Amino acid sequence: MIKRGIQYLVGLIGVIYLLMTGVVVSAESNVNFSVEAIPNEFQVDSGVTYFDLRIPPEQRTDMKIRIYNHGSDDQSYLVSLRNATTNGNGLIVYEEKEPLTLAEVSLSELARVSEKPITIKAGESKIVSLKLTLPKRAIEGVLLAGIEIKKQDKPEEASAEVGVQSRQAYVIGVKVRSSIREIEPDLLFEGVKATSYLSRPSVLVTLANQAPAISEKFQVEAVVKKGGKVIVRKEMTAQFAPTTYMTFPLTSMGILKPGTYQLDVKVVGKEKNWTWQDDFTISEKQVEQMKKTVPDVEQHPNSFLGETSKMLMIVSLSIILLLLGYIYHLKRKASSE
Repeated sequence: MIKRGIQYLVGLIGVIYLLMTGVVVSAESNVNFSVEAIPNEFQVDSGVTYFDLRIPPEQRTDMKIRIYNHGSDDQSYLVSLRNATTNGNGLIVYEEKEPLTLAEVSLSELARVSEKPITIKAGESKIVSLKLTLPKRAIEGVLLAGIEIKKQDKPEEASAEVGVQSRQAYVIGVKVRSSIREIEPDLLFEGVKATSYLSRPSVLVTLANQAPAISEKFQVEAVVKKGGKVIVRKEMTAQFAPTTYMTFPLTSMGILKPGTYQLDVKVVGKEKNWTWQDDFTISEKQVEQMKKTVPDVEQHPNSFLGETSKMLMIVSLSIILLLLGYIYHLKRKASSE
């Protein structure tokens, strides 16, 4: 009886998941290769698994990595270097190939790596070198990037028609400096605008860390008001990469009406805080543009469709709780007998 109740619960959760997502995702779970950073002569901290280098001006060095193919077939890999940026969730990511606009120089401009695929036989490994040359002028602060090692899809895998394809990749961090002198992050408010973000009505706020420094984890709060009334609020934790922008969304309940709004932003650190205030205007034209890209359920969250979705979620959670209570009751009954 208990087993049957658990089966019902699992089945119900599966049905609810399909109703809420409507998407079936196919992804490969086996990553049959691994990588490691080979110690460099300029390594500062030998206890980390990434490149933490202090290099004098005009010095050259090879950053070497070893790729292991643990599979039963020969496999090709692509190696690239990507600058660190800060994404909309406040996380440091390694995705930008182009030089950073706020930086005097980026690691992607100083390192050379072959764009040709690297083929490794089954069960073997190979060392790959990235040549790094420092400029004449000493680096101020820190340069941050990541070496991405990605499995190259075979033709039959690349042409597979699936909703989401697996992406087998590793990233080895690269931190380069010329001195150990610490530089403090320097945050700026860059702007705010109302638009659609991932098909949802949002207010996008852009901040910038103009210093070549990796920040601590800050507490960020942003509030949109109209006539003193809070329209939307967001709190998050954010860590800034050196000399990068961060644009994050405040998702609103429905498209905001045309008019003038007030934005308050506060960033709190252990030793330093920042606050900004700014007014922004939403025009009729912006509203019409958002209506073209935002689904009706997001435009009118209190509509019948929106309320139906909320009701379905509430009913589903209620049923799950009832089933859990029923299973608990059966267990107690069985133990007493």
